[in-house]
Amino acid sequence: MTDRLEAEREKAHLWPPRESRARVEERPPRASEQRAVLIEGTTLRLREFLPSDVEGVLGIFGDPRTTREFGMPPFRRSDAAALVEQARAGARRTPRTHYRLGVSEIATGELIGSAKLIVEDQSGEGGMVRVGYRSAEVGLALRADRVSVGHSVEIGFLLGILGFDRLGLHRVWSGFMPSNVAAQRAIEKAGMVREGRLRHYGHVDGVWHDIVQYSILEDDWKALRGR
Repeated sequence: MTDRLEAEREKAHLWPPRESRARVEERPPRASEQRAVLIEGTTLRLREFLPSDVEGVLGIFGDPRTTREFGMPPFRRSDAAALVEQARAGARRTPRTHYRLGVSEIATGELIGSAKLIVEDQSGEGGMVRVGYRSAEVGLALRADRVSVGHSVEIGFLLGILGFDRLGLHRVWSGFMPSNVAAQRAIEKAGMVREGRLRHYGHVDGVWHDIVQYSILEDDWKALRGR
């Protein structure tokens, strides 16, 4: 829920316009990187969390300007340490389904955000209908001083590279608060499709929230990439 609501704060496209595609470099992973994620764009990179990132995570989620948007209190240092450990534990699981990644600036190496891609449960094989097959939820959170500067466009593109190009997903989805009309208009212009409103889908600090859900499919992604 936290990361889905962060998209509301950005009020920006999750998927980049065509003119930004040529400026984002996708470097195929070497054999040693098959497990560890490292994807670089023009100014930002997605990478695995490190033990030394605790203070950086606290700078993101310890700021009430960020957490008040989610209806939750700011992180304590122990919360930040737990997030980093959970991210690292998820990276060690086989098969890997949880990608909680740091967002850092290429020029400085500074951690400025947290992104996630959660592959949905692939159980049910052999049944008549496979729900959530090759599907994942994405979300992001940026440090308060890095919001509204266009970073979400680049991060969304890097998540697309991870989800579609590297993991072979068919569908990627995200959700927004219904009140965030501007973000919904932006995401529609960027190529995501509104699927509907999920009533009381999120529960934060004792309060239920509706979520407006959007998705992008692999064919949409290929069209955006000009393939």
